[in-house]
Amino acid sequence: MNAAVIGCGNIGGFYDIPSSDAILTHAHAFLDSSKTKLIACCDTNEKNLEKFRNIWGRDIHAYTSLREMLQNEKIDIVAIATNTASHYEILQEILINTKIKHIICEKPFVSNLDEYEKIYALIEEKNPNLLINFIRCFDPSINKIKKLIKDEKLGKILCFSSRVNKGLYHNGSHVLSLVEHLFGEITDFKAMNATIFEDDAYGSFWMHTKTADGVLTNFHESEYSLFEMEIIFEKGVVKIHKSGFDIKAYEAKESKKVKGTKELILYKEYPNTLQYYAKNSLNFLLKKNSKEQMESHLKLSHKLLKIKEELLS
Repeated sequence: MNAAVIGCGNIGGFYDIPSSDAILTHAHAFLDSSKTKLIACCDTNEKNLEKFRNIWGRDIHAYTSLREMLQNEKIDIVAIATNTASHYEILQEILINTKIKHIICEKPFVSNLDEYEKIYALIEEKNPNLLINFIRCFDPSINKIKKLIKDEKLGKILCFSSRVNKGLYHNGSHVLSLVEHLFGEITDFKAMNATIFEDDAYGSFWMHTKTADGVLTNFHESEYSLFEMEIIFEKGVVKIHKSGFDIKAYEAKESKKVKGTKELILYKEYPNTLQYYAKNSLNFLLKKNSKEQMESHLKLSHKLLKIKEELLS
């Protein structure tokens, strides 16, 4: 399948290079897959296009106009790696004027409820194979944690907590997608305290799911990337740290230090499979029936937009 990347920035093509062990960009995922061939890229910044082609291949056709690229190239699959504000127009252009069936769209999906409703109507009409790139939902080690929860290896869940920087709608959406992936649909969501900064919400938020209740705390003052979650069970704890590159489970065992008490002992350390997140997402889109996941993430995106608009108002 002929592939194209729209948005030649970090996730599009600059987080790694062809010789990297990790597969962190859409360009690398397309290059790595035997099912795809990267033939085109699009960005309004000509310097980004030149840098992208220098890394991923001088034979890749570069465009500053999306419409021109879509008219001139026979494309089967596309990755949208631009800023959120541009997603609506790009999705509209693809869904209305092309027959491209496979679409990977970076999160957040679109900017507001009006855009969502219009794009959702087009999705129902055109029936694309669409993946909103909530990367942890496609990660093999995260899915082992999901099985551990289902099998109650550490007993029932008591609660969970998560910490992330940047906005609730932007990086916080990764937490909410992971919460629904592991614990089921979020049926109640409340701000315990919230402030608005640069059109997004920050603070402490409580949520309820079928399986467990939990808290998300986020902030904008830090100068580093943070994504952490801890799941508290009857008989142990799971810690998802370093954005999900470090996942460990701990089991309560008789303490060797204090007689008559139990302490947390390492139960299992999970492989760092998130380093292949672009590959994991592409493989999920192409190998599995992703319709159910698409609907789930579309529903979550709608829920996030409603929460965002309520908080901003």
